[in-house]
Amino acid sequence: MKPHVLSLCLLLLAFMAGAQERNVARLVLADTSYVDLSLGVGGEAGRLHDVYVPASKLNGALDVSSRHKLGRVSLYGHFGYDYEYGKGSTWRGWLDPYETPFMLADSIPGNLSLERYTMASGAGLSLDDHWSLGLDMAYDVALMAKHKDLRNKNTAMNFRVSPGVNWQGGQVGLGLNLGYERSTERVEFTQIATNVEHILFDIYGLWVCHGSGYASAENRRLKTNNRVFGGFQFDWTPGRLALHNELRTSWLQSRQTEVGYNNQQFGSTRSWTWEDDLSLEFGPAHALEASFIFSSMQGFRPLQRQELDPDSRIRVWVTYGDPVFCYWRQYHVERLNYRFGTRWKLLVGVENWGMEHSYTEYPQRFVQRISTLTPSVAVEIPVGRFTLIPWLGFAMDYHAYTDNTSWQLTEPLLRQWDFWDGNNYLGAFDVKWSSASGRTYIRAHYDINASTRYDNDGARHTAALTVGFVF
Repeated sequence: MKPHVLSLCLLLLAFMAGAQERNVARLVLADTSYVDLSLGVGGEAGRLHDVYVPASKLNGALDVSSRHKLGRVSLYGHFGYDYEYGKGSTWRGWLDPYETPFMLADSIPGNLSLERYTMASGAGLSLDDHWSLGLDMAYDVALMAKHKDLRNKNTAMNFRVSPGVNWQGGQVGLGLNLGYERSTERVEFTQIATNVEHILFDIYGLWVCHGSGYASAENRRLKTNNRVFGGFQFDWTPGRLALHNELRTSWLQSRQTEVGYNNQQFGSTRSWTWEDDLSLEFGPAHALEASFIFSSMQGFRPLQRQELDPDSRIRVWVTYGDPVFCYWRQYHVERLNYRFGTRWKLLVGVENWGMEHSYTEYPQRFVQRISTLTPSVAVEIPVGRFTLIPWLGFAMDYHAYTDNTSWQLTEPLLRQWDFWDGNNYLGAFDVKWSSASGRTYIRAHYDINASTRYDNDGARHTAALTVGFVF
């Protein structure tokens, strides 16, 4: 099949989205056409992991992306499938447990399967020598299921649409895109064994929770997110200097309700996020990259009680007053990287990460603070058709928290601090190979995260292998 025919077929296959939002009006700046198909496998294991992460997991992925230019129109398409199987998973009530402090979860370790389908498409239209328009759309579906009582089944959907505009004039380029994203996730807990009582935890934030025996009538929850976002792009290329910057911001509102007619509410959040990516290149030998992320979240719980509806004679939940502010979270990430060299390359970087969050259950208030500073160094070594990239880093951690564990879940709290406590040695090794034609490539990756706190098994190992074909 001819490359442009295959490209158009994949664009039809990948009609909607799953990649990070982008200003596709800028697609017209690059006169490229390709189809990139890759298959990957990977896995990780080790004691040093987040409380939500399985003790070990394996995953496989298929990814197809395509770009094609037809006159003034530039097209983009993407389709991805990922399957993950984890062992020993606990406290995983949502696909992304960090998205909200409110969650249903259980403490019994069990195997977990997760499937993701991501689809994306975009089109950019060149109006003249300076102006271009674009439209990006996205649609994702994810299915997650635990295979041991209590069994949670999650079904998630995400849709995104983002129009954009770009202006290019000589050495300066300006771009702007706006967008809207809606996502929903439904979780339902079930139990097969009838001779054992399992506890289902309603977690409010910072592991403050209410635990009760599993009841089939109170085991479902629906989370609905609405997000608006925007991005501004600026390019400046005077001579050998090339500066690229993109500033993004988003506002997210999330709400959790009962699945059904009874109108019970469990919590809501409001989040504001700012991101910026800056790259500065001087000739082929020098490059400086800097980025930051800042996000602030507020969480609210409703005041509700059950009352008898006089018309239907059914007990329903009635809300009184405005939701009560109970949770606050703020996190930030700053990265700075410098690259030197043309054939052999030296990469030096530093990352600073920090988070503070608190939960109030009057008159108690619980606070956790974590920060990490990680300097790193890497070398990119070309050897024939291979490229070798050894990488070393050292994470220096600091954290603090209020010692009110009588109100908190001690076991997951201690596991989480085991993951964050002390300093960590970080190491990685990447090997890349490409054929003489550039149409076939192989990438192998291995990394280790080892804590200075543990003598035995205080590490996490990750390995991955990807084979790709370019048409």
